[in-house]
Amino acid sequence: MKTLRHIFVFLLCAWVSASCIYDFDPQIDGEGGYMIVSGDLVIGTVSSVSLSYSWSLVDTTATSQERMQVLRASKMHVEDSQGGRYENFYTHWDPLAPYMPSLQGSPYGSFDLREADPSLEYRLVIENANGTYASSWSKALSPGVIDSLSFRINDNRTFMHILVSAHGDGQEDAYYRWTVTENWEYHSDVESLFKVVRTGEYPNYVYDLEPYSLDENIYYCWSSGTRGEILTASIADLTEDRLVDHQLYSLGNRDERLSVLYAAIVQQSRISGEAYRYWETMRQNGTDIGGLFSPEPYEHRGNVVNLDHPEELVLGYVDVQSTIRDTLFVENAETRFYRSSREPLPAPDTLSTPDEWKKAFETGFLPGVDVYHDLTGRLLGYEWWPARCVDCRYRGGTKNKPAWWPNAHK
Repeated sequence: MKTLRHIFVFLLCAWVSASCIYDFDPQIDGEGGYMIVSGDLVIGTVSSVSLSYSWSLVDTTATSQERMQVLRASKMHVEDSQGGRYENFYTHWDPLAPYMPSLQGSPYGSFDLREADPSLEYRLVIENANGTYASSWSKALSPGVIDSLSFRINDNRTFMHILVSAHGDGQEDAYYRWTVTENWEYHSDVESLFKVVRTGEYPNYVYDLEPYSLDENIYYCWSSGTRGEILTASIADLTEDRLVDHQLYSLGNRDERLSVLYAAIVQQSRISGEAYRYWETMRQNGTDIGGLFSPEPYEHRGNVVNLDHPEELVLGYVDVQSTIRDTLFVENAETRFYRSSREPLPAPDTLSTPDEWKKAFETGFLPGVDVYHDLTGRLLGYEWWPARCVDCRYRGGTKNKPAWWPNAHK
């Protein structure tokens, strides 16, 4: 039982430490029905919060539906210590059903704290059929300073360690927390110079090939994500409020994120001792194998309480933060660190007629480059490859290049 609980809390930790909100459906053996509150109130930004429930193997469909109905009707707002109130403006577009979460309820919350006074205390309030919930009053600490972001490759070039150096003013709690958003560029295995153009009507389509414009290529792709680890540090035992080359996380030399250009956006905040102990408990529960003296996952509660039923266990810690961020770029052309683990490419087919192109396209192939005779210069046809080798989007990325990305191509 303890090991299963540890697995559950590890999944919870990986989710709530991310800066974006995702659907989450945790499971524990024999226990369920704990409300999970995920997200932070970040002063100076639009902050996101989400609600979910844990579930167990003994839950029925009816039970799960009842819990979801409670979440969907939950109303959330943020209060400050001078009586100010910030309503939930999360919305989704539906032309048939106008949606106002502040009136109808929602398991998702968005709060505009861009003009919030950092000198005040704040808390999240949730109202639903099970009671009124509130996080503890908290004031954002100064985030400190990120002195540098860097990386270090180990001696046998198998791991790259991402490092941060930071310092504070020494006047506040000596605990740090980081979240990391990753962006990376990668390329398809084969660059395609031609696109398939289909004209006519079904079933008598006519296929032709035309050159790609620079903006249409399917060679360059971008992807993004958030680190799931709980990234915290304490300097309580140090003589100076300063961290030098503190390791945040590591990447292996076969990680495709490092294949071309990788960017880590590191967001830093300073947290209270209570928040640090909570996250350390969650981190330990996520990595502990369930030894005899290891802590139970729920020995350390979060800071959200049901005001009507204080005995209810609620999972999650809603912190009030002020943040600072910096970005680290890692270019493989400079590091030569990445080692591809992809399978060898199959041999391409050289096809020259529209009928051949039609058959290839309809069976999952795409054109690459044109092929000419070495001596005469006569066009022989076009290389055709499996689409997964030609179209970078097959590996999960998109053509949505971040506006701040340093490379010029699209």
